[in-house]
Amino acid sequence: MNNQDVSSLGQNHLKSQFPKLDSLFDSVGPLTYPEAPDIHLLDAIARVVNSQMLSTHAAKAILDRLEQERKATNAELLVELSDEKLRACGWSRSKVKTLRLFAESYRLDSERFERWRSLPFEELEPEVKSCWGISTWTAEMLAIFYFNNRDVFPKFDLAINRAVERFSKIDTQFEPARASPHQTLLAMYMWASYRTDYWETAKENF
Repeated sequence: MNNQDVSSLGQNHLKSQFPKLDSLFDSVGPLTYPEAPDIHLLDAIARVVNSQMLSTHAAKAILDRLEQERKATNAELLVELSDEKLRACGWSRSKVKTLRLFAESYRLDSERFERWRSLPFEELEPEVKSCWGISTWTAEMLAIFYFNNRDVFPKFDLAINRAVERFSKIDTQFEPARASPHQTLLAMYMWASYRTDYWETAKENF
């Protein structure tokens, strides 16, 4: 079953479980699951670490600078950039340390980390958290955007938590677990709600 078909099943499931959020689904329009890019795990880690504790806009601006530096230096992976170049692009010392320590561990046991791509989230999370500077949020983002996991709800994402609080005022029975096995798709709708006028039209519910 292709992504479009699975996404359609997910949309129908969400509508059946959250009928009071019909206006959200209509406002945002049909969404599909994110498809994992075909990139090296070290680049996936670098991208997620880049986004830690940043707005989407700020993270994109820094990533754009990192990609420019990669091209300028003919680097295959972002991890190949020097500490100085990473810092100049906007990374903190702790983010640089996180990437360096992970890269060192990866090179010592790449098979262990490549298995992350196929682990269920309950097994992935403790594996990811065992690495310095990497949290549950990092595990959630890896699972959703890089490992094709379709049943992860990012409980540690600030934008998602704000949306949950608001949705709970519209649907007092709102519980993200009801979206299983399509929790990732629910999260995609919740993130997308900020890119539409949904909250403006729904404000009478708050």
